[in-house]
Amino acid sequence: MSRRFRRPFPAAIMAGIFLFLTACSVPVPSPPPSSAPSPSSPRQSIPHDADTGQTLAEAREAIEAVPGISVTGFVGGGAPNVKGNTGYSVAFDIDPGYTVSYGDLLVDYIIRTVWSVGEGYMPTTDIRISARTADGDPLFDLTAAAVGSAWLSPRTSTPSQYSTVVIPLSADDPEGARNLMNFQRDGSWPGVIPKPLLDTVSVKHD
Repeated sequence: MSRRFRRPFPAAIMAGIFLFLTACSVPVPSPPPSSAPSPSSPRQSIPHDADTGQTLAEAREAIEAVPGISVTGFVGGGAPNVKGNTGYSVAFDIDPGYTVSYGDLLVDYIIRTVWSVGEGYMPTTDIRISARTADGDPLFDLTAAAVGSAWLSPRTSTPSQYSTVVIPLSADDPEGARNLMNFQRDGSWPGVIPKPLLDTVSVKHD
């Protein structure tokens, strides 16, 4: 019986089969990650839109109810950035003919009023307060008032017609952590709505 010889596959055919099998074993690339914040992101962990507290409009009206105080700006509660930072800014004018007699009580009232807002996001960085005194009226030392209210650490200051203070609320800042502890003594955010100030906090002068 004669022996038959098998012809070898041509090299080109063998190479094609190898490439086909290799391509089938390569995993399919995963789709790029979504740009939406993950449940563990800082933004997702910040309290917002509480069932208690007051609205932005109500808080603004409460501050404007103080005799001689006109609120010129009240913003905050917006969505935090990617680092979880969000805060508030409050600006007010002292009306012509008025003097703030108890600046520490006024600053404390503004800060607690802001903290009692349950609409939007809880502030995590700071509360900025700006004050402007009318032309010709006694200057108002906003920094001294903030220090006197115990929301700002002691520092030197000079009364001026326009001034701004920043009340820290970041847990990573020693002063901010202290301020947060002061809030937490009264419960969780949003805080208790403060009672209206007495009319003696600001007086109308001749």
